[in-house]
Amino acid sequence: MSRLKYVLWGLFLATQGASAEQTFQLGDVATATITGSVKEEVYRDTNQSTELGSCTYTFDRRGAWTWGGGTPTPAITKYILPTPCRAGPAHTHSPMPFNLEQIYGDLSHEFDSAWKIDGRLAYRIRNGYADIVGNPVIEENAAISHPKYGELRSGSMLTRSWSRSDSFSYPLGMSTAWSETGAGYGFVRKGIRYSAPMLEFEGGKKLTLEGTFATDNPRYAQNAATVAYDEAPPKPKLWEIFAQYSDQSNLVEYIFQKSTGAQQSSWAKGPLVGDVGNADGFGAPATTGIGAYTRPTENVNILQGNHYFSSNWVGTLGIRRNYWSGVVSQCDYATNPGAPGGIGCFFPSMGFNNDFNNIAHAAWSVDLMGGVSRTNGLWTYSAGFVRLNKAFTSTPTEYGQSNTATYVNLQVSRKVPEVYKNLHVYCGLGRVQFGQYGPAPLSMPSNLSDFGVDPRNQSFGNLLTMGGEIAF
Repeated sequence: MSRLKYVLWGLFLATQGASAEQTFQLGDVATATITGSVKEEVYRDTNQSTELGSCTYTFDRRGAWTWGGGTPTPAITKYILPTPCRAGPAHTHSPMPFNLEQIYGDLSHEFDSAWKIDGRLAYRIRNGYADIVGNPVIEENAAISHPKYGELRSGSMLTRSWSRSDSFSYPLGMSTAWSETGAGYGFVRKGIRYSAPMLEFEGGKKLTLEGTFATDNPRYAQNAATVAYDEAPPKPKLWEIFAQYSDQSNLVEYIFQKSTGAQQSSWAKGPLVGDVGNADGFGAPATTGIGAYTRPTENVNILQGNHYFSSNWVGTLGIRRNYWSGVVSQCDYATNPGAPGGIGCFFPSMGFNNDFNNIAHAAWSVDLMGGVSRTNGLWTYSAGFVRLNKAFTSTPTEYGQSNTATYVNLQVSRKVPEVYKNLHVYCGLGRVQFGQYGPAPLSMPSNLSDFGVDPRNQSFGNLLTMGGEIAF
């Protein structure tokens, strides 16, 4: 597959991509289109936290179970970390420059009957590695379409819950804080999507409806032959409904995504991956007994849109409801001389929103996003915010449900046609403020998922960003 990526880059350069030539004909057989972008960014941030280990429980990445003694309660005044978990002093830091490149290749043929077939291949690479871990290819699919009957597409593809959320939040500098947080999955390897023909009404009103179904292989342990499963891992399944309405002043979208049997997380950009299933915990010590396993479910409702006050003023709003069923920690134990007490774990699954007794609890939360931008010639000025709220759940363990995170960002960007017509540079100043010390809000993927500030020992962080992007 990596060779195909270089072929796409080669075709782009061969078709004088530097002058934005993107489409060319392959005789009467097909039309090829190549698009993409390259982004370079540097930043400097404050209150960087030294990575905190999970301490006592190696599969609890949030550190929800790493208390310094006593019983946690929702009313936390200070999150106390045990001595082995303490971080070094917070510091101002300038990480390695950030690089993101993506390239799309489309090959299509339209028949005289108006039927059209096309294939799509796309890569997205961050700092030399797959942006979505393990999946450098983000689009590898084929479609058949007709203006009267709509489009049917099959293969690997991005979900609307991530890609469309990114489209609204990226211009505000809030992409990571909004589109990569919360429930849902951003990429599917085996999907089928039907897009109905666009409905047009008087006054320039338009409505687009779309449905997606996706699945993947069950995620057995690598050494599945030696793992004692009570039952086979569930087959992950995903359903997504997408609706887009537009008129002369508004662009509004609604997304509903539901999944079953998938590994649970708050990384809404991540791939649909199966849960490890129900191991029987054979040989596990009583203190780490396996809780009752139920097939995980997860869903997200997103309503977001732009209102165009004028040709140069745009307002953006978004609201999202997340739901997680919760998953118990799973570990198939067997005799292992190298482990204390002769007990080892074939595969760990840390679970999600499970308490000290390894009982899973359902949870839901509502998050907000918004902002405004103004364009003045080559310049664009924007201000945006994201609010990750508390979650509603019955768990007695503080898993992050009592915490909040507020992000704000001021950004100025400029097109630079003097250098290249599709080049723009930008500078942003942002801040994250947590509601209290403790595990990150349930909507955050991890304690260090944005700004590198760990809410277990820091309450806020500031970020200065400068970068440039070329689109072709």
